[in-house]
Amino acid sequence: MKQGLRAIMPTPYEITFAPFTIPDPGPGQVLIETEASAISPGTELAIYTGIHQWLADPTRAWPKFPFVPGYSAVGRITAVGKDVTAFAPRQRVIWSGRHESHALVDVAGAHPLLYPINAEVAAPAAACAMLTRFPLTALVQCGQTLGQSVAVLGLGLIGQLALRLFSAAGAYPLIGIDFMAGRRALAMTTPGVATLDPEAGDLKAALQALNGGALPDVVVDATGAPNAVRTAMSVVADGGKVIMVGSPRGIAGDVDFYWDLHGRSLSLIGAHGSAIGPEPREKFPFVRDRALRLIVHFLESGKLRVDDLVLHHVPARELHTMYEGLLHQRDEFLGVTLDWQAS
Repeated sequence: MKQGLRAIMPTPYEITFAPFTIPDPGPGQVLIETEASAISPGTELAIYTGIHQWLADPTRAWPKFPFVPGYSAVGRITAVGKDVTAFAPRQRVIWSGRHESHALVDVAGAHPLLYPINAEVAAPAAACAMLTRFPLTALVQCGQTLGQSVAVLGLGLIGQLALRLFSAAGAYPLIGIDFMAGRRALAMTTPGVATLDPEAGDLKAALQALNGGALPDVVVDATGAPNAVRTAMSVVADGGKVIMVGSPRGIAGDVDFYWDLHGRSLSLIGAHGSAIGPEPREKFPFVRDRALRLIVHFLESGKLRVDDLVLHHVPARELHTMYEGLLHQRDEFLGVTLDWQAS
């Protein structure tokens, strides 16, 4: 039997690789050979460093150590099981793939988490497609987008993707906010994007100067830092929306909700990617099939460029080095994908 390879986190800050026997697909399953997988700079690092809220929650089965990380990958189907008609061998697909060389995916249900993508989309960009569902949720939660002024606080990978999605959807003007000059420079490669250093003077005045004297209609918090919500709320227009897409881990301890939120009639909106499910919900009708169709269209058409955000595309066995780089060398690391064909 052929052997595959997968990454495992036995404990915080540790990565090992374990071989496994590549199985044959059963009824309703497809076997995929991974081309590339993308690192989630939020969830994966929270688990890697041991700070994810659910690690210590006995009522949660996920995540727990030992843990196989990853949830965004691209690859090719190598075999299909009985009764599989919607997918075929050699077909290139994106799916919620872990950091492993091969994967069995169940496609028997009505809404499999699997979608075709053409060969012209570079592997690093295609590997980020499932990850892009998370900033896409900010776009969905925004409601009206066309012509809205949008500021994105935090220009890591999720913030950069959020800016580009809002640009593709017709928001303008767009303002990226980050204290790192390299990330600001990268954000400005998207037409219509201006940037600000939040530590270089009066942030509200600078935003107003870039937006015709008004504060932004929408502020997207992509920092992952709990107390950033106070900054986001302070720089959005009265009656505007603050959309939380950065999965803040911790307690925002100094927010005055009476005035900062209630008194200014703001909307504070959560936008986690898990809100986009397989079926419509009463309060959130956008569904996964529609999201994946749109993301793939953006990537295939060139409306959404991602490849330049992936600063490291490396052999999979360098995963530990990549985690450490994302933690400690943020000026050099942004998007990271693993090349399973080179491992």
